[in-house]
Amino acid sequence: MYTINSSTQMNTKSCHLNGALRQFAADENLKSVAAKAEISSAQILRNKLCLEQPHKLSVVELVAITRSSGNRCIIDGVLLDLDCAVSVSLVELGSASQHELTDRALDITVNAAQLGALALDVKTTKRITERMRHETVRRATYVMEELAIFVHDVEQKFQAIPVLTVASDALQTMPMPGLM
Repeated sequence: MYTINSSTQMNTKSCHLNGALRQFAADENLKSVAAKAEISSAQILRNKLCLEQPHKLSVVELVAITRSSGNRCIIDGVLLDLDCAVSVSLVELGSASQHELTDRALDITVNAAQLGALALDVKTTKRITERMRHETVRRATYVMEELAIFVHDVEQKFQAIPVLTVASDALQTMPMPGLM
């Protein structure tokens, strides 16, 4: 149904990781990340971000570049290759209460609508470019992360005042004498 560019899908066993490595290299200033992660040069980091190169990114280096850049796309690529959901930062989870639930819900809705637009574009053209793939994965990852934080925030708010929440739910759903 859709055309697949064989040059971008070389190793189907780690296609998410391969795409995430390319996305990281495109999105980040590798010289700055290499310096912060204490990797000797940007070229060595660039080589380690290419699966075809003999240099391989170690787990310690992966953690270092993720922490120094704040970009978790490689971690998410590994998780997707392992058939797991994407990562959610505990820092973002901890700061969830700084955003109103309605603002977060609207943000999720906007990004989900943009995902729909991307899907419609793919359906119309019957092909997906690497840029579209990266944008779709980036948005979907963001939406899943925000949904996880949204669920966590709802649960936290419920546990903070369960009696009031249950009483409010009961009043809204129970028939009131004289009103029915």
